[in-house]
Amino acid sequence: MLERFQELTGIYRLGFSKDSFLGLVIPIGFVVLVGGLGAALILFL
Repeated sequence: MLERFQELTGIYRLGFSKDSFLGLVIPIGFVVLVGGLGAALILFL
C-alpha cells in the first residue's frame, strides 16, 4: 500500500521525481480550475 502511494505521489526513498509530481499536480489543478469556474457560473447566474 505504501509503495503504491509512493508511486502515485512520486515520493521515493532517494529523492523526489519531478515528472510524477507534475503528473499529480496538473490533473488536480485542472479539476480545481474547472470546478471553480463551474461554481462561479452557478453563483453568478
